[in-house]
Amino acid sequence: MANRYEGKDADWSTAYVPVPRYYEKPDGTQFGVLTINEGIETIMPKLPQERYQPDGLALAEWRILLYSKTRGDVIGDTDFYDAMRKLVLGGYIKDDNGENVLIKALSLAELDALMR
Repeated sequence: MANRYEGKDADWSTAYVPVPRYYEKPDGTQFGVLTINEGIETIMPKLPQERYQPDGLALAEWRILLYSKTRGDVIGDTDFYDAMRKLVLGGYIKDDNGENVLIKALSLAELDALMR
């Protein structure tokens, strides 16, 4: 069965691959963050907790940081899995290779909608 996201305009070679960042909550719990930038196609892992394990630790919580080049600043962040669900339902996934998805370049309004 063909992948429903495959398209002739899906070019993985020019997409941004976010570098994970790790932070700690006041209670000592660690979480990971990946970034989506306005106007840039992004390759996002489907299961970041399996791909990235700082110090061999699988982090349960992952967030997506949303950066706007229009505003020149971070506009917010959101739960990774909530955002991925919205990206799929909104038709923003250009391709899926099994481990990663290729997300289309999002506008400021589309980034903002991921936080709602």
